[in-house]
Amino acid sequence: MKVLVSSSTEQYFGDQIKNIDSSIELISINPDNSEEPSWQDIKNCDVFFLTYEFMFAAEANPRLVEPLLSLCKQMDFIQTGYAGTDSNLIQSIMKNSVKVSNASGIHAIPIANYVFAQMLRWNKRIDKHIELQNNSLWEAWGGDGELTYKTILILGYGGIGQEVGRLAKGFGMNIVATKRSFYECKYADEIHNPDKILELLPHADFVVCCLPASEETDDTINKETLSVMKNTSMLINVGRGNAINEEALIEALNLGTIASAALDTTKIEPLPQSSGLWKANNCFISSHDSAHSLHAIMRMNELFCSNLSNYLNNLPIKNLI
Repeated sequence: MKVLVSSSTEQYFGDQIKNIDSSIELISINPDNSEEPSWQDIKNCDVFFLTYEFMFAAEANPRLVEPLLSLCKQMDFIQTGYAGTDSNLIQSIMKNSVKVSNASGIHAIPIANYVFAQMLRWNKRIDKHIELQNNSLWEAWGGDGELTYKTILILGYGGIGQEVGRLAKGFGMNIVATKRSFYECKYADEIHNPDKILELLPHADFVVCCLPASEETDDTINKETLSVMKNTSMLINVGRGNAINEEALIEALNLGTIASAALDTTKIEPLPQSSGLWKANNCFISSHDSAHSLHAIMRMNELFCSNLSNYLNNLPIKNLI
């Protein structure tokens, strides 16, 4: 059985993959160059480990998209490194492939770490301290001091939301979450249906969006929902950018309706230089990189190896879309 991987995957994880079954033959290619070796010469492969390298390469060089889709069409099983399925590339792949599995869950730990980095950044006024140091000024700025007893509202209580909840429990926070289907989790103090959001927002000190892209989640955070939030509250988005009405958020930040926001995703990426989010008051922007982690690469390979073994043994594939 032929398994197509990136050259770096073969270099670092090739032996681990081949040890799954003696029938496995690894074929490696350069995600950045469709001629090293020629992607057109790749034939009769069964499985494709479509890591983030291929996604980034296709985004940077659109000429790689069609050759990549041609490779995908011949596969029986594709393991992607994507957690979501909303990108144009993954949608095109799904139309022509029999089995496609995503990487939901493997990025939960680094993303949750990002959430708390931003919460503590604001809570301890780290940016203010940097400003004071740059100006050689000695002033005490403690912010609110700590996260203990504060309420965190997690919108979307999937793998990422639950990891955020786990860390929040360690900080002694009150954890409230929304989820469409009932889910019992020891970390959450309360789980509600998303239609209760207007009742929940006024009590939240931190609102963390972990929502997937869908029509149901479009503009979940809008002028109405922002208007009922505490003026001391912080909004953090590590889900998809569609969940936030950006013009309403810009207005809320500049008017002091809410205190701050941290956005790892936006409606348009890269965020246009003309966007008012760049200069909105207390708006902290990162370039959709909260999932980056060397450990996540290892978890991704572990998921692929598990799914490859299941595929070979006709067992259920994890995260099958």
